[in-house]
Amino acid sequence: MSLEVAHIELEDTRKSRVASAIIDLLCFYKTGEGRPQDIVTKMHFVVETYCTYTYPSFFDSDDSLASIIEKIRTTGAQHPACELLDELDAIHAFAQGHYRGPDSNGTADRPLDVDELTDFVRRTLKIVKAMPGIPESRLAS
Repeated sequence: MSLEVAHIELEDTRKSRVASAIIDLLCFYKTGEGRPQDIVTKMHFVVETYCTYTYPSFFDSDDSLASIIEKIRTTGAQHPACELLDELDAIHAFAQGHYRGPDSNGTADRPLDVDELTDFVRRTLKIVKAMPGIPESRLAS
């Protein structure tokens, strides 16, 4: 019984972290508020979590964005997340050198372009369906 309680608490904590990260991404997208390096890290976390929760039979809860992309690519067109591959790949390529997660070296390889980051935040929010009230045509721009 205590294992169930621990699992539920861990699940709730992760959901809270995701919700908080999405709010931070929305705030950055709309106002530019936030430390760009932290925003890149939150993009990674949000996308990874979205994929592992949306496709639990295909990804493990500890999969990194790189391993998620590799699993989609390996499975091919029959993977249910195949339509996300190009966007996930682009987000991952942009974030390389800026991401401070478990699979990074912790150093920025190139300066971070805030306009480009804002576009990738928009793309991330679109993937996780976190931009209600904004017409799809505006998201595509």
